This record gives sequence, structure tokens and C-alpha cells, in this order.
Amino acid sequence: MKRFFCIAFIISTFIIPAVPTNLHATGEISIILLGDYLPAASAAPVIRRKGYSYTFSGVRDALQETDIIFLNLETPLSGGGTAHENKQYVFHADPEAAEAMRSAGVRVVSLANNHIMDYGPDALDDTLKSLRSAGIAHVGAGRTLSEASMPAAFRIRNMNTAFLAFSNTFPKDFWAKKGSPGTFFGSDWAVKRAVKAAAGTGPLIVSFHWGEELARQPKEYQIYLAHLAIDSGADLVVGHHPHVPQPIEIYRGKPILYSLGNFSFGSYSSNATEGLMVKAFIGLDEICTKLEVYPLLVDNEKVAFKPRLLSGPEGRAVFDSIAGDIPESAARVAWEDDRGIIEPKKLND
Repeated sequence: MKRFFCIAFIISTFIIPAVPTNLHATGEISIILLGDYLPAASAAPVIRRKGYSYTFSGVRDALQETDIIFLNLETPLSGGGTAHENKQYVFHADPEAAEAMRSAGVRVVSLANNHIMDYGPDALDDTLKSLRSAGIAHVGAGRTLSEASMPAAFRIRNMNTAFLAFSNTFPKDFWAKKGSPGTFFGSDWAVKRAVKAAAGTGPLIVSFHWGEELARQPKEYQIYLAHLAIDSGADLVVGHHPHVPQPIEIYRGKPILYSLGNFSFGSYSSNATEGLMVKAFIGLDEICTKLEVYPLLVDNEKVAFKPRLLSGPEGRAVFDSIAGDIPESAARVAWEDDRGIIEPKKLND
């Protein structure tokens, strides 16, 4: 099995196009991490009038000057397939959304979530084709378990960067099996083996779809799996699904973002009104040297599916709520220029 994961990693390195970049003067690369993206459901009437690119327009300036943008795509991109008959909420968006993501700078998406199989294998296949056509890599779901477990790897100048994604949400029949499509379930065994196989050739970002919706604190199993991923070789862990931000932890000098909350999500909710956009800087030593944390207003009664930056006291309050418990011994934490700064300290500092 370890041999398979190594082979999968090598293959993905060659099939993903090189990412154009303007390397920072310090030699760092940067990766922007966004939350749950669902350009469908209640957002559909607005998108029909204004287009899919509208959903990125409120933060487009902030998305510039980065090397890779990563988000959780919480819907299939397909007009076909058959809706899951035992699921209350099922979603699908037009394949045109892929080009809008590409235009905004998105280069890789997680499909490891509880909605990507809402319209079955045919819609998943349509999604994979649309992403491929737009030049966007995907992780966390596929036509077989082998494909769902395959990392996406990029070469940015002299640095390899890889992504893995796991889904720990129901329904169980969405989880891929050896001969059937679906998402990559994050069992202890799968996380340990897949992360170890993909680690060691450059920064490795591991994504989980996990936790409880609207919960402000991570569950014990989230903490366990995040630590397991880092112990196995991950350099940064990022979470989705709760729809609200959860705390940031620095574990063994590496960041864990338990939940970024929503980005542009097609629902109206008075309980999910803030999200996070995080820019991670990674040095030539492949260590995350800094996080820039940008709180977002995602209350669709106010922003109509076009998230915007939260600045001033409102932004700081969001940042303090998710970074306030980081000990001084683990990182420098500050609010500067309307953004949160977290600089993990090296273990030997």
C-alpha cells in the first residue's frame, strides 16, 4: 500500500501543470486557503444575474500576489446525474463555475466533502472533467479509491508543494471504495499511510472535512487526526465543514486551522456570518514561517454571496476569538494593518 501511495504521488506531480509564480524576495512561496465554496442553492438567482466570478469580486484584490489558492468545493459541477434520494439537502452548480474559479486564481480544490456526490457518479465525473478543462487540480474524491487518495502536487520554481484531502462526514455511501467512486475517508490508518507516503519532498498541506456544523470548538477526534497528520509528516492542516471559524493551533511548530468557516456559501444563515481567508508563507526550508489571517464577512443578508474583508474592531474580534489562546511560546501573534499575524516559532527557539 505504501508503494501505491508513492507511485500516486509521483504520477500527480507530472500531470498537474506548473504554477506560474513571482517568488517573494525572501524566497518564500504563499498559499491562500479559503473555506467552503457553494455557488448554488440560494445563491443561484444572484449568480444567474451576475455570473460566477461575482462571488470572488469582493476579495479579488486580496487574492492577488500569491502562488496557489485552495478551497473546498462543496458541490458537483454538473447539470446531470440523479439526486441522492435519502439526503435532505442536495446541490449542484453549472460547470461554468470552474472557469470563474480559475480566473480568480484557484489552482486546487478539495472534493472531500458531504455534497460532492449529491448527484451521483455521473455528476462527479462531470465535475472532474470541468476542473481538468479549467486547469484546476482536485484532491479527496475520485472515480476509485485510488484516485480519491491521490495527492495533487505542484512545482513552484525549486519547491514541490502537495495537497491531500480527507472527508470525515456522512453519508458513508459517499466514501470511495476499491472499485467505486466517492470521497477519501480519513480513518486513522488512511491518514497515517497517505500522509507518510506524500511527505518529505516539499511542503504538504492536508485538508479535512470534519467536525460539527456551527460548532465553535473542534471535537476531540479533530484534534487527534490533526496531530496524527502532522506527526506523520504534514506541514499544515486546514479544516472545513463547521461553517464557522474554529481556533488555530500551533502544534510542533506547524499550524492547524481547524475550520475556516464559509467562503461564498449558497445559504442564508444568521449563525454563519464570519469566515477566514488565510495566507500561508512557506520558506525554502519548507517550514511555514507566517500566517496572515483575514477575517471575512460572509453574512449573505449583507454581502449577497460576495464575501468581503472585515477590518477594524470587527475583524480583530474575529481574529482574537480564534488566535487568542495560542501561547507566546508557540508563535508571535499580533493584529497589524487590519489582518492577523501568526508567526510560528521554530522548535529550537
